[in-house]
Amino acid sequence: MPGPETSDRDVDILRYVRLRPEPFATARDIEPKTSVGYKQTRNRLDDLVEKGLLNVEKVGTVNVYWLSDEGKRAVADSDQC
Repeated sequence: MPGPETSDRDVDILRYVRLRPEPFATARDIEPKTSVGYKQTRNRLDDLVEKGLLNVEKVGTVNVYWLSDEGKRAVADSDQC
């Protein structure tokens, strides 16, 4: 089974979450912005949760993700480069 696609950098995925009109995102929201499908996008978001860059909560049957404080700093740091 293939792992998460690494061509989408962590910070790019974090930016996709940050740039949404809502302060949160689901894998379905982010998937069109990535180079992979839904399942790989969800895996990648879960990896970012494990790294402490995203928070997650299950709402009904859907995982909802939002930037953690560390994720916000990572995006801000990359914007300054």
